[in-house]
Amino acid sequence: MEILVVMCLQNSYFDPKGSVYMGEKAEALKVRLEDYLSTYPNKKVFFREKHGEADEFFAGDKTHSVVNTHDFHIFEPFKKYADIFYDKERYSGFFNTGFEIYVKKEKVSSAIIVGLETHTSVLFTAEELRNRGVEVSIIEPLLAARDDYMHNAAISIMTNHLGVRVNA
Repeated sequence: MEILVVMCLQNSYFDPKGSVYMGEKAEALKVRLEDYLSTYPNKKVFFREKHGEADEFFAGDKTHSVVNTHDFHIFEPFKKYADIFYDKERYSGFFNTGFEIYVKKEKVSSAIIVGLETHTSVLFTAEELRNRGVEVSIIEPLLAARDDYMHNAAISIMTNHLGVRVNA
């Protein structure tokens, strides 16, 4: 079974009032994601980044996605496309979520990943999926990161070392 894994489409990045609003990147990505999400036929698994106020793991980047704030919530136009939601407390979608159980139960054999941040949430979730024998593809025009250098480095790591396929 193929699924779509959608990372971090939260107000913090997409809402102009968000703490790390991505400006032109966010505006372009909104249009492309809306088009893709509205036509993708299989299950769409959404992840929401969840930074706890006392979580030392994100102490250096506690600027966004803090639980129970406006930033934390999925950007409203995207919510309707989600079949399943997981909150993640680390970069990988597998850490302390029910995602691994879902992947096994549904016999997921391939996954397409879209969303934010390429160099953290996307990269580490792709790596975990590959570790479990799942074929992974990314759609580069549907990915973004606040840091362009790190975005490109993550694409390189995924394609050259993890065997992730890039779709245009």
